[in-house]
Amino acid sequence: MDPVTFTAGCGVATSAVRLGYVWLSAWSHRRRVELEIHRAELERATLMETISSLPPGSEVTEVLRDGRRVMIKLPPSKAA
Repeated sequence: MDPVTFTAGCGVATSAVRLGYVWLSAWSHRRRVELEIHRAELERATLMETISSLPPGSEVTEVLRDGRRVMIKLPPSKAA
């Protein structure tokens, strides 16, 4: 095999591997973001369902991932 052909073939193979790696990295990042969005939507739906089932005047405290605490106080009437 000619050394120039071998070198060119190695360059093409390296480029193909790099392209595949970049594509796979982008695909996995996109999938991870989609799953995180889906998980957040499910958490929100569960929280809204829980809040709507509570009696008027109740308080709900949630601890976020970064350690912050969020307190929700429902109004005395069933307007929520």
